Amino acid sequence: MSALVSRLRTLKNFEWTPNRLWIAIFGCWLFMLSGVLQPLGIGSPGVVQFLRLNSLLSDRQAQSADLDAEIAKLDGESASLEKSRVVLEREIRKTMGYVGENEMIFDFSLSSSSALRRSAAD
Repeated sequence: MSALVSRLRTLKNFEWTPNRLWIAIFGCWLFMLSGVLQPLGIGSPGVVQFLRLNSLLSDRQAQSADLDAEIAKLDGESASLEKSRVVLEREIRKTMGYVGENEMIFDFSLSSSSALRRSAAD
């Protein structure tokens, strides 16, 4: 308690000197630049916006690296499709449903038309 009383007496005898004034102005300026009061419409976005944008930049760089890896993978697949006829035929069969010579496709999936025919027969 005595420490608090002595601190209050010190504050009561406080005098503004030019150095203290400049330190107070500089402190207020740094506080305004911090961006803490930006949601209230006071001051500049400052450090808070810098941190948010820096985080966004790192996210975008990671996303760019992932896309670069995917592009490299697709370039490799494209090169293999251009070089190998076997790979090209396999991809055509897989994506377009084509059938090669002497091949048969058995479709065991239950389509809506076959389900309707089964229910009508029952």
